[in-house]
Amino acid sequence: MDLSPPAAWPWIVGLPLGLGGLALALGWVRRSAFIAGVPFGALVLWLGGLGGFFILTAFFLWGTAVTRLGYSAKAAKGVAEEQGGRRGSSHVLANCGTGLLILILRAVLVRSGTLDLNTMDGLLAEAVLWVAFVASFAAAASDTSSSEIGQLYGRNTVSLRTFRAVPVGTEGAVSMEGLLGGLGAAFVLGVVGAGLGVISWKGAAAVGLGGFLGNFMESLAGTWGRKMLPHGGLNFANTVVGALFGAGIYLLIR
Repeated sequence: MDLSPPAAWPWIVGLPLGLGGLALALGWVRRSAFIAGVPFGALVLWLGGLGGFFILTAFFLWGTAVTRLGYSAKAAKGVAEEQGGRRGSSHVLANCGTGLLILILRAVLVRSGTLDLNTMDGLLAEAVLWVAFVASFAAAASDTSSSEIGQLYGRNTVSLRTFRAVPVGTEGAVSMEGLLGGLGAAFVLGVVGAGLGVISWKGAAAVGLGGFLGNFMESLAGTWGRKMLPHGGLNFANTVVGALFGAGIYLLIR
């Protein structure tokens, strides 16, 4: 994909500003998320083109939908996201930071000449970076879906550390319904990426598996509570692990 801006600068700023303003007006995000999300979106659009921006948008829309799904029922259980499910700036940084860092790395490599897109090795590295980018968002979508769907539909929630039944909403606990929801979400992001032409269909498979494994590893780490990392730190680590798994799996199956 072209590293240069996909449109004039007013569009690079205006498109994220318009989407962010709409999300704020609809009550999908908090003001802090709007303030952080607009520059994040502009940078992704500039560095990753429309394809990268649409991946970010797909993640946002998916995460918003599953968070709002059955919100009143989750609230009655005491497990719903606070403030009506509206995300804040910490969610933007934790869930989108890895993807942006990958695009920045790609820009540095291309502009320094280290990543030569006229060679086979360069094209492979390019494909790996894009798979890692999409997989980071797939891991975030998988995590959100596992939590939200598991809290709403999960019947038997167990701790991955003890394999004993625990209350719904316990940090690091999983249910079969939640795991299936997380797996499906990761593959949805992979399909979106392939449909947009950002990655190949083999890349989509790697994204789906990598994103789900990142989510699973976060759940496993979460069984030890937040002494290791705060919740936002676990979410960021989830996207890093998902990106690494996605890239590694792609190299094995390409």
